[in-house]
Amino acid sequence: MTHPIIPSRHPADGGVGVRVPSAIRLPVNEHHDLPAPPALAARRRRVRFDPRQVGWRIGTAHEPRGGELWCPWDRTAGVIGPQGSGKTLDLLTPALLGAPGAALVTLTKLDDLLLTLQERQRDGRPCVVLDPFGLAPGVTDLTWDPIEGCVDPHVAERRAKAFTAGTVKASAQSGSGDAAARFYAAEAAKVLQCYFHAAALVGDTLDAVLHWVAKPLSSPRPAEILTEHPHAAPFWAGLLQGALHGDDRTAGNTITTVQQALALFFQPDIRRRCVPGPGRPAVDVAAIIRRNGTFYLLGREDPYASASPLMTAVAEHILDTALQLASASPYGRLCPPMLSCLDEMPSTAPLPTLITRMANERALGLSFIWAAQTRRQLDTIFGEQQARALFGLTNVLILFGGSKDVAFNKEVSDLAGPVRVARTSWNLGQHGGRTASGEDIPIITADEVRQIPARQALVVAENAKPLIARLTRSIDGKPGRALLAQQRAARDAISVNRATQSDAQSRTAEAHAEARRRNLNQPRSTP
Repeated sequence: MTHPIIPSRHPADGGVGVRVPSAIRLPVNEHHDLPAPPALAARRRRVRFDPRQVGWRIGTAHEPRGGELWCPWDRTAGVIGPQGSGKTLDLLTPALLGAPGAALVTLTKLDDLLLTLQERQRDGRPCVVLDPFGLAPGVTDLTWDPIEGCVDPHVAERRAKAFTAGTVKASAQSGSGDAAARFYAAEAAKVLQCYFHAAALVGDTLDAVLHWVAKPLSSPRPAEILTEHPHAAPFWAGLLQGALHGDDRTAGNTITTVQQALALFFQPDIRRRCVPGPGRPAVDVAAIIRRNGTFYLLGREDPYASASPLMTAVAEHILDTALQLASASPYGRLCPPMLSCLDEMPSTAPLPTLITRMANERALGLSFIWAAQTRRQLDTIFGEQQARALFGLTNVLILFGGSKDVAFNKEVSDLAGPVRVARTSWNLGQHGGRTASGEDIPIITADEVRQIPARQALVVAENAKPLIARLTRSIDGKPGRALLAQQRAARDAISVNRATQSDAQSRTAEAHAEARRRNLNQPRSTP
């Protein structure tokens, strides 16, 4: 089994590289007393192992000194670092640029998208962007129909739970208890799964679902479909009835959570950008994965308009499709592997299935790197026990300095463990002498965790000893200057596209003119 962190010397030229796994080493002559055939010896000299085919580069071992550090694609990685620590530019962007296969990327900053977009489009690889807020006009939109496939009750249930999982973050920010938010998310999922299933059974669109969501207590059609349609899931009509007509307070909070989960779709511009329509077919997710394309999910940290429910549902759909392709592959896995690079994961797409996927799907060619600013964010979204499980299932933890969470810093210090140092004491006087003893001290103290310098990080990988890694920023050097030039060109193109869009003043003038034409600007006389 390949070690999750592999600092070593390249066997061929003595440089720093990655140890070649035994499965892909060249064959050797079984008769060690005989020289290798000339053709085989020449082949050994020509072949060079490319570590990017089996992993992504973390950095260089700084303390203790060592070679390069690489994380295999079949190992999950978690990154904790406060805002501005450099986790995106130092780790996530290099990993994304080096990924040989398809990629799923969540992010909140337009500049991070523009930095990698052109590079990921090389060799004709497709890139699509879920951009609900219209931050990147002109890019290829990721259009997706939430109703598609929901004839299958299993699909409808998973999709509904993905949408409502994204509401936990917003509820926690508004002051609601975390446990209460998760309870109402589960209740809201019952309503949404029934709505999605009913709409799919009769061929209704998302507009019909939004009509039901706007007035759930006065919309009998979903219950009628679930009761009368022969292909409807059994007992779902009663499930819908119980969720909407139980205790008044519980039903009211459930309805609010349902509306919150689909709130983005009530905005016409957002619905037009994200949902298929005339001349805008839904993207073929499976085809993009087969062509090693990239899915960008671009949100923003906005407590008033969270894209988290939509981004979570789309991410789950993409990963489910990748899992189906991996299962159907003749290799029993995706080749090359697909990378899920979940930047600002608690704020963008808090996947409810992440823990299960990390445990089971990394062996199927689905690789995961998640990043968060603090440990408390994970506790808020997943709950303390689930957050600890997430940490426990992460093979490689990469921790940046700057954390103000004293308890978490102490936990990291305990995780790194102690080291025994020798102590020698000299006693002077008539019965003087020397006493030798050993003392266990922390490898890194809690305050030293906070003081880790910029462009360095603490790496804790499975059963390996902890070390400090020196990181390489993706925008440094000649390759970095090329990325920045591509970013500037993409930003200029977006500025041109944004200038062609109608502004708020134009839309206001059009609305007032239409109101005058329909005589809506005059007060109606009451009888």
